[in-house]
Amino acid sequence: MSSAIALLLASAVACVCTGCAGSDPSRPTVTDRARHAHPSAALIGDNTKTDCVYAAESIGVLSAFENLVERKFDCVLVYNNASPNWAGWEHPWFLKEQGIPSRNWWRWATAPGTHRQLVITQGMFPSDVDGTNWLQAGASGAYDAYARTLARNLVAAGLGSSVIRLGHEANLSGSPWFIGTTRQSFQLWDEFWRQTVLAMRSVPGAHFLFDWCINAHVEPIPLAEWYPGNDVVNIIGIDSYDEGVPAGDDRWSTLYNQPDGIKAVLQFAAAHGKPVSIPEWGLWTPGPGTLGGGNDPAYIDHIASVVRNNPVAYQSYFYNLAPAALLSADPQSRMAYQLHFGGGSDTTAPAP
Repeated sequence: MSSAIALLLASAVACVCTGCAGSDPSRPTVTDRARHAHPSAALIGDNTKTDCVYAAESIGVLSAFENLVERKFDCVLVYNNASPNWAGWEHPWFLKEQGIPSRNWWRWATAPGTHRQLVITQGMFPSDVDGTNWLQAGASGAYDAYARTLARNLVAAGLGSSVIRLGHEANLSGSPWFIGTTRQSFQLWDEFWRQTVLAMRSVPGAHFLFDWCINAHVEPIPLAEWYPGNDVVNIIGIDSYDEGVPAGDDRWSTLYNQPDGIKAVLQFAAAHGKPVSIPEWGLWTPGPGTLGGGNDPAYIDHIASVVRNNPVAYQSYFYNLAPAALLSADPQSRMAYQLHFGGGSDTTAPAP
């Protein structure tokens, strides 16, 4: 139990409901929503720093990860960011009977006698909207009905208290929902994000927490220029991998202090009374294309220090591809993870 995050979340509730421009005093507060949440959910936001994992969309991979780091996880990150059409966007794959038990995440999350949660990475629109004037349409509310249907489907599946990581990494120019480069496009994007959140919140039984998440180390657009607003954001997130640092540079100092790095997000979130998340993080393969740190237990130590010393609502290791291979193969990196987030106890992480 962390008193620091308890205080920050209390501040966030006050800001969302009583003190921010554009807030709606009649809307249930974060605390009200959590109080009526599905009993198998709402780990995040209950005054704990929740440890999550992305397990390559496989319950079997989750089990392998749990064995590797010697602990069980009650929070998993999933993706619904590649739907081909609105039908798939409204009814995510993880709500369906897959015929493959290892992919039935809604059953995992709502299993009787458990207290589990999904962090849902939700695209802002399906791929068949690519190439259209989605910014104008979304900002005008043209897609609100789809958002309400998505929310109803999640609530009906017992996932009404999920964290929704909506339109993640929109500051990345390769993202389908890239915010663009002009003040006008920023404003339209913000309004689209707001419309989606308000539509989803309007559904009875919806107690979602919305995570506004940037990608670190790219497109350092000032955060204030495209922040949707305190009344529609519950958590401010940053995806930050151990990559992009040239040989000879101080890896952690570079990652931490870049214009859109972890320090900037911590400061921005504090100024807005919001907790922080690190929904994607992990080791990365070294090489000229990625400038990754490879086997780098110091990076894990520093991430742990950020989580311990700041109001971080949740963090999620990306256990797939290079981050999975490196953590599995390197005993020192694995021991660092186990110490801070696994079966060990966090006592020695250095301050950033």
